[in-house]
Amino acid sequence: MRRKLSILFATGSAMTMPVLAHASVTLYGLLDNTIRYTTNENAAGNSKVQMGDGVLTGSRWGMHGTEDLGSNTKALFVIESGFAPDTGVSQQGGRLFGRKAYVGLQGEFGTVTLGRQFTVIHEVIASYDAMALASLGIVGFQGGPYTGGVRQDNMIKYTRAFGGLTFAAQHAFGETAGSFAKSSSTGASLSYAAGPFLAAGGYQSMRDTNTYYGVKVPTSNQNVWSLGSTYNTGPATLYLGYTNSNVDAADYRNHAVYSGVKYVFMPAWSLIAMGTFDRLKHGSTTGNRFTGALMLDYVFSKRTDVYVEADYTTLSGAWRTLGGQTDFATPMFGHGSRFGATAGLRHKF
Repeated sequence: MRRKLSILFATGSAMTMPVLAHASVTLYGLLDNTIRYTTNENAAGNSKVQMGDGVLTGSRWGMHGTEDLGSNTKALFVIESGFAPDTGVSQQGGRLFGRKAYVGLQGEFGTVTLGRQFTVIHEVIASYDAMALASLGIVGFQGGPYTGGVRQDNMIKYTRAFGGLTFAAQHAFGETAGSFAKSSSTGASLSYAAGPFLAAGGYQSMRDTNTYYGVKVPTSNQNVWSLGSTYNTGPATLYLGYTNSNVDAADYRNHAVYSGVKYVFMPAWSLIAMGTFDRLKHGSTTGNRFTGALMLDYVFSKRTDVYVEADYTTLSGAWRTLGGQTDFATPMFGHGSRFGATAGLRHKF
């Protein structure tokens, strides 16, 4: 349950009487802890049992608030901190508010926000991914480095809905003296919802990146575009998507196709099944990656649920080489496959 605080802010000056404005601030959070078993966790092929963050969602706490400015206009802010539930340490490189930190205005003109935020390409892909780009990296690998970053600093974002049509655009400043474009990122997305059907797509260009999945690469521009859709048939929702990622000077090109289904077969029970096939080309080499995942969830209440999950990944060719890197997001230590099984408990407040 989210805790709401009503706060009166007094403003004024020596020349005027104080003016009171009403604002609403909400404290919220989520803890999602798991026990996970995986194979091929070192060069010898040994398995590992560990505790970690959630499959679908990362643990976090935060605050968001709004202030009514009149004329159908509101000021808003969000600050959100990610942390590892097994150790309590901060995520996102140890940042205090590494998940989100932005302020904005919302009105009939749309919503404008400034600060550290999710990229528009990440948000649009998540809308037609059955696991919404899972927090578990090996399952949600087509997010993150694949798209040039889940979140970006120094971002201005604009969103506006026109009936069933929603448009979003962003620019993250590179903040480099002498060049407006250097190290910056620009993107846009468009989605259309009508009844049970959603269709969406987006594009993003991230300039002057020098890593790909944690591997050092020549300084490159990374361009990503994606299309996808969902269809709800009552208890089942079907998902289908395609994403193309091109890291030009580093010569990495990926084509990923992913599909899935979420089926609510009883009020408290739901099942998610998904699969992603990725074709990688790097120089003269090519390789394939397939990841499939299955998750069964039981909801105790609006705040608490438990789940079990299983996933399998197989790599070949250039993907196996990339997966063998020691700083790869989910290192495979030269092995061509990995099986994982997870049990988790999630609680929201």
